[in-house]
Amino acid sequence: MSERELTKKPLIISVVGKGGVGKTVITTLLARAISKEHDYKLLLIDADPTHPHLSNMVKLVPEKSLEEVRLNVVKNVSRKDRDSKELAEEIDFNVYDSMVESKDFCLFSIGQPEGPGCFCPSNTLLRKVIESISQDFDIVLIDCEAGLEQINRKVIKSVDILLVVTDISMRSIETADSIRKSAKKFTQYKELGVIINKVKGDINAIVEKLEELNLPIYARVPEDQKVMEFDLNGTPLIELPDTPSQLVIKKLAKKILNT
Repeated sequence: MSERELTKKPLIISVVGKGGVGKTVITTLLARAISKEHDYKLLLIDADPTHPHLSNMVKLVPEKSLEEVRLNVVKNVSRKDRDSKELAEEIDFNVYDSMVESKDFCLFSIGQPEGPGCFCPSNTLLRKVIESISQDFDIVLIDCEAGLEQINRKVIKSVDILLVVTDISMRSIETADSIRKSAKKFTQYKELGVIINKVKGDINAIVEKLEELNLPIYARVPEDQKVMEFDLNGTPLIELPDTPSQLVIKKLAKKILNT
């Protein structure tokens, strides 16, 4: 790497928050900033099984999801001649095979379950993937499911940096505080910061509440007309020019990478 060596490889960054605050938008803008401004091998993980929009936003859609890999493994387990080591190696191979790659980064998606029920099996497999496959990358950037589920189930147990996205509502601040409390119990995060998204008008009350809760503010991302325009037209957000929101995220990338 042309920049300083990361103290830990990979550096795992998870983007979390209440539903609707713009986690995937922030993840996309951060992926753009890291890949365009820095020289690291980057893996994106679309870990939201209910709203897997990251792939479309970064213009990189995998043909096969982690859920499909899991279902194939379940079928293979029924064969008596397969031992656990062989199955583990097959999982790793299939996960690699399910990744898609651009010149800037790789991506894979957790995918949606075929039938009703919880996402526990896929989340369990995702945790193992983060701990194994991710070792081949310098930075892993995870767009998480809304709320506390993947934190409480230790899916992102090995995360280094937790970026908690809020908007300018008190409910999102309360969720951020709940996320921090759960993360202290169920993850090994080293660093946590809040990104206030869709900022407009007077947000002093929001800032004061975050300070009262001792939640550090890492960035204030302004409401961006260009982002809304891209979203309305279905244009991949990875193609966003240097708008005010992207410039803020560029500074954030430098901050969290210490460059």
